[in-house]
Amino acid sequence: MLIPQGGIRMKKLRFIMIGLLILGIAGLGFAAGGKEAKSPAVDKVYTLRLATVVAPPHPWIEMAEFFARETEGKTGGKVKVNIHHSATLGNDATILDELRVGTIDFVIGGTQNAAQFVPEYQVFGLSYLFNSQEHFEKAITYGGKVFNRYAQLHEEKKLNMKLLALAGGGTRNASSNLKHFITPEDLKGIKMRLPGSPIEAKLWSALGALPTSLPWNEIYSAVQTGVVNAFESTISGYYGSKLYEVAPFMSRTEHLYMLTHFTMSQVSFGKLPDAYRKIIEEVAPKAALLGTEKGKEFDEKLLKEMQTKFGIKVAAVQKPAFVQKVAPLHDELAAAAKGSDILAMIREIK
Repeated sequence: MLIPQGGIRMKKLRFIMIGLLILGIAGLGFAAGGKEAKSPAVDKVYTLRLATVVAPPHPWIEMAEFFARETEGKTGGKVKVNIHHSATLGNDATILDELRVGTIDFVIGGTQNAAQFVPEYQVFGLSYLFNSQEHFEKAITYGGKVFNRYAQLHEEKKLNMKLLALAGGGTRNASSNLKHFITPEDLKGIKMRLPGSPIEAKLWSALGALPTSLPWNEIYSAVQTGVVNAFESTISGYYGSKLYEVAPFMSRTEHLYMLTHFTMSQVSFGKLPDAYRKIIEEVAPKAALLGTEKGKEFDEKLLKEMQTKFGIKVAAVQKPAFVQKVAPLHDELAAAAKGSDILAMIREIK
């Protein structure tokens, strides 16, 4: 039987390609000299970068320093973590993009800025959701239902972002260069900077404000130039970024307990030996606990210092009036963020 010459050539080419593919696969399993490829080396020094947008003093930086110190100590100096604060590696959006590809290894930041990837984080942006600091802390416990759900969402969404821990960071309050906001009526027509969370934009709109989404490191100049007249923040963030210089009126709305995410690049995590991965997973929750405690400590300490040293004007607000406006929106907004299950978990906590 005659076989066309073109068919012979095609068969030969197919055999050559298959052979090359097999050799390539075999090459993945063996290093030079015919030995199996080694897993990440424990005797190698790994230098990793941790980014955060805030300036000291701040609970996030305290967390970062504790984590860096403990991790280096427990790995015998083999894992070094360099801390880059004050948005020196970019704003939140830039940091998260780089985290996903492994050019930044860790981030400590606000969950509302990560809501573009995990919309369910917006549940923690529901003003006046928690009954107390204790209620909030129970909700974010490492290994608890809420934490486990968020860790699961990171995996399900294939973000290349590994959630290590959740933390507090103090309470959030409203500040302005114009006046105090004692009642929701005082917010009418106020141009207010908010993080990029649709839920928070809707809540503050319901209170009468005109929301504008801006990166954290642009707030100072935005207030200075009149782009916005107000913003909400933790006391530590307000202090560290010297926002008291442009917005000396602080209203103690205490509308949110700051939720912090401590996240690692899955790419970077995969490059470390198992022993070092375990150490990171052990140390990160401890760092988170420290961050929560420092948030409470700094709220009182820094507020007193700013009143005495910089003359900021602090006023109490009529909280029931604010609660009355926003509480009826909780279920609707949680559902819009696909976080009804998380809202239910929080409400179940006693």
